Amino acid sequence: MKYLMIALLSVLISLVCVNGAAAENSREWTDGDLIQVGVLCKDEDTILEIVNADIKSERDVLLQMNQSIVEGFCISFPMPAYFIVIKALVHYKDHRGRESVVLGVGNAERVFVGWALANGEFVKSKKGNSI
Repeated sequence: MKYLMIALLSVLISLVCVNGAAAENSREWTDGDLIQVGVLCKDEDTILEIVNADIKSERDVLLQMNQSIVEGFCISFPMPAYFIVIKALVHYKDHRGRESVVLGVGNAERVFVGWALANGEFVKSKKGNSI
């Protein structure tokens, strides 16, 4: 039963946890951007364990996410939820060599609520947006 639950969660996460930016490898995130999040983690240690797994393989990251969700350190949304990007924790390359980033996200009042993974990088300000 335990393995069946892990398998079902893996399928659910693989369908839901991909952020809205998954198709955009060169996405630049900045403070105030909206992001769709499928999995949200509450502390740095948990998200860094997931990052470590994401560097190794897709299987490892799915297992680590499942474990974190089951243990209550992360939550999974049935449909991706919108949050506001507030800050970045770390940039890295995932198991497929894509530029990735851990983003700190907040609610509409810009109060920090947790950490999420995204493809791309966090920048202080976007190029070409000056007046």
